[in-house]
Amino acid sequence: MRDKKLINIIIILSMLAIIISSYLLYIHYSNTSSFFCDLSKEFSCDIINKSTYSEIFNIPVSFLSLLTFLFILLISFYIKKNREFSGFNKNELVNILITLLIFSTLFSLYLFYIELFVLYSICILCILLDIIIIILLITAIILKIEFKLFQYIKKIK
Repeated sequence: MRDKKLINIIIILSMLAIIISSYLLYIHYSNTSSFFCDLSKEFSCDIINKSTYSEIFNIPVSFLSLLTFLFILLISFYIKKNREFSGFNKNELVNILITLLIFSTLFSLYLFYIELFVLYSICILCILLDIIIIILLITAIILKIEFKLFQYIKKIK
């Protein structure tokens, strides 16, 4: 029963991250500055989101973020419904989720480094996404532990 709550947390946070990523993608292509995210030179989503570091092979990082969170949301729905996805069972889907979130965390740390030590500015919405990624990773790990415990208890009986 607790695993349903954990999955719901993942789903809600993924939807929030999709909204934030969509807004960052909008800012990336917008000619105007963001109305609430540009507080100063040190706290500016525009400086970060329009820098040379905001794209990988001409693809905005915010678009990659949006795709990642959409995929996390999709996987989460399959885990919640206890259904297979492309031949992967619930346990394997959680493993995929954790792997994706580990890579996302590492990439977030890299981008955070760029913000602090290269661009000397912080994107508040980017930091919010970083926090969401870390919470998602912790939640997915707890979910994995719960699955393992459930399987162990089931095996003992």
